[in-house]
Amino acid sequence: MGRLVMWFGLPLLVLVSLGFYRPEPISKALPLGIVFGSEINGYITPCGCSKPMVGGIPRRGSLLKQLAQEYQLVRLENGDLTKAQNRQDELKAETLIEMLNQMGYDALNLGQYDYQLGLDYLQSLQSQFKGTLLSANVQENGNPVFTPFTVLEKSHLGRAVRVLVVGLISDKYADSVRQRNPQLQVVPHLSALDTLRSQIETQGDLRLLLFYGTAQEAEAIAQAHPYFHMIVYAKGGDGPLPTRTVGNTRLVFAGNDAKFVGLAKIEGEPLGVAQVDYTRLTEDFKDDPTIMQVKLGYLARVEAEDLLGMVPRRPTLTGDQFAGSRTCMPCHSEDYRIWQRTAHAKAMQTLIDEKHDKDPECVVCHVVGLEFESGFQNMQKTPNLKDVGCESCHGPAKRHVLDPQNNRLGKAGPQSCMGCHVPAHSPGFDFETYWKKIEHGFDKPK
Repeated sequence: MGRLVMWFGLPLLVLVSLGFYRPEPISKALPLGIVFGSEINGYITPCGCSKPMVGGIPRRGSLLKQLAQEYQLVRLENGDLTKAQNRQDELKAETLIEMLNQMGYDALNLGQYDYQLGLDYLQSLQSQFKGTLLSANVQENGNPVFTPFTVLEKSHLGRAVRVLVVGLISDKYADSVRQRNPQLQVVPHLSALDTLRSQIETQGDLRLLLFYGTAQEAEAIAQAHPYFHMIVYAKGGDGPLPTRTVGNTRLVFAGNDAKFVGLAKIEGEPLGVAQVDYTRLTEDFKDDPTIMQVKLGYLARVEAEDLLGMVPRRPTLTGDQFAGSRTCMPCHSEDYRIWQRTAHAKAMQTLIDEKHDKDPECVVCHVVGLEFESGFQNMQKTPNLKDVGCESCHGPAKRHVLDPQNNRLGKAGPQSCMGCHVPAHSPGFDFETYWKKIEHGFDKPK
């Protein structure tokens, strides 16, 4: 896709002469549409045990193919590919860049956690990304380390339109950025826009801001810099928020964790945002085959690097060890049979079916004690600890097995479930409701 990339003070004609300006061929006379999202946070595919599961980049790929039949698309993403906590998040970031490439994304604004990957790593991602990494107010020695804004040559109903997209991070994340990258400075975001204002106002027919910050901060930007047609903000939760309008500027948010996709429809003369819709990525959207191949490549890398074997492990709080659910059967035969009929007893198989059985982020909630020294390691070494077993709720039981009278186990309760049944993965989880599905004699009130 053609894009005109602008640096501070670099004139248009120079960029054209240097060959940076590549107008995108104008196709059939489709209206312009802006696809946007914020904070994928590593959710390549949806995670959870509630049905239907919502979200996922493969489903997004299918939606974008449908939208491309109706609109000339500008594809934008706003901050935090991952949470940048470990090696797996690095693999996810690379995978997501490739997925964005396959979907034809034009620009990605960098967020707080993106900068936690480190400047060198981000620069390597920029070399892989076919779009542009944006960050107007993060500098090194007074110079921007990434592109402040880009101008995309698109079309609207058959006529050429220049779409200018700025990327900005709230200056309240300055300490977080510098903690990982001490050589960088975060210029106050309003000051950065003051510096760029004359260029922005004259360089685009449609002016958009990807802002990694809150709705309140976005509103202040719209008041101080009223030339933006739309500001995509962040930090609003996992679902879309109602569109706000400040002057002629629309403030929009499509939720995080890749559950929704926003679409701003462009109309009018002069151009403006006429309507904003949000699509919830339910199971009605099939996984796009091309994006799924990228995902499978990611899972192959997770397995090849043995990230499951690299999970940090610690002793249990009591110093006891795990014994496995089958050791409970001789004394608790009826309880064991009830457990076998529950979804907990098939937890690992669900991961095997989805090819996530080597993925530590998933495995931790589908086995017994992954984070402990005596817990699950892999299907070859510790098959007795696969699935959500008795000890997932009652704690390690080796001492109880050897001497049950002097080593009583605790009863299951809400605290037993909340480690895995978190709101993001089990929305609407209620212990009393779910307990009825697995209730057995060991924990029934006397």
